[in-house]
Amino acid sequence: MNKKNSQLVSIIIIGSVLIFVIILYLFAAPAITNYQNVKTKILNETNEVVKLEEQYNEEKEKQKQEDIQIQSLKQIYLTENVNTDENLGKFGTMFDDIIKRAQYNGLLIRSIEYDMKPANSTIYNNFSDTYNVCELKFFFVATYSQLKTFLNELTNSFPYLISISNLDVTAFSGNEDYLLIKMSITLYSKKQVKEE
Repeated sequence: MNKKNSQLVSIIIIGSVLIFVIILYLFAAPAITNYQNVKTKILNETNEVVKLEEQYNEEKEKQKQEDIQIQSLKQIYLTENVNTDENLGKFGTMFDDIIKRAQYNGLLIRSIEYDMKPANSTIYNNFSDTYNVCELKFFFVATYSQLKTFLNELTNSFPYLISISNLDVTAFSGNEDYLLIKMSITLYSKKQVKEE
């Protein structure tokens, strides 16, 4: 009898353990599944956040580059009140600044001609009611390095929109270190809006 009791106790213990394991499985399985689902969802959302941060950083860098480009754009000089139609004064300090830059860089100015209505200018031909245009025809004497420095200043650090064209360079007959330079520089200025 003792043996039967001991087997019965063993069966009850094993049965109890099995029932406990089954009950534990029934309660734990949904929790484990829910944990796996939450873990997967967090991982997906984390990946989405990383992608959004990358897109944000790309857009931020793109905006930064656009801001740099906008800052580097040349502005149109705004004309001061000048009454006559053909007056170099419409270009204010632009004309003086170009001459000073040429002299500062050692270019010798032999002559300057100007045309307030250049026939070859698309801006003058199409937008003369909005913009003033003046084509300056310079005749310089300078070394190559002086010319290079002058052109570099005009294209990189001159704050207003200008165009350089018709650059003709020949060697100076008396001294091969010097060049004879013919160059056209076109200045643009925006006309002031007349108040009505």
